[in-house]
Amino acid sequence: MQKNIVVVGAGRVGRRVVEHLDSGRHSITVVEPDAETCEQLSTNHDRVIRGDGTDPDTMERADLAAADVVAALADDTEINLAVCEMAREQAPDARTILRIARDGEQDYGYRSFVDHTVYPAAAGAAVAVDQITGT
Repeated sequence: MQKNIVVVGAGRVGRRVVEHLDSGRHSITVVEPDAETCEQLSTNHDRVIRGDGTDPDTMERADLAAADVVAALADDTEINLAVCEMAREQAPDARTILRIARDGEQDYGYRSFVDHTVYPAAAGAAVAVDQITGT
């Protein structure tokens, strides 16, 4: 089943997520404020929108209301919270993923408009521990 996925933020985490998602299996829209990043992504992806993910007009262009999944992956937790909240309002059935940027922000995941949280530093540490211990 093809999913309509909106990814906000194409920095270190967001770019890799977009590169790993199979655009043949899913409809992927990327929202990113940096012009150079947008230009680089647009060589391999059809739906790249330069803009602010917290701006309602930008998210309307991204067709947020039709999203099945919204991944707020910017390197700013407050921006990601705003994106998830807007997603819950405009696409109530969409699954929302919130990237948190710093230690101590894990509690944000308990808000009613966030379904899942991603904390890259903790995920990286878990992989490192597995590699060190051989598990």
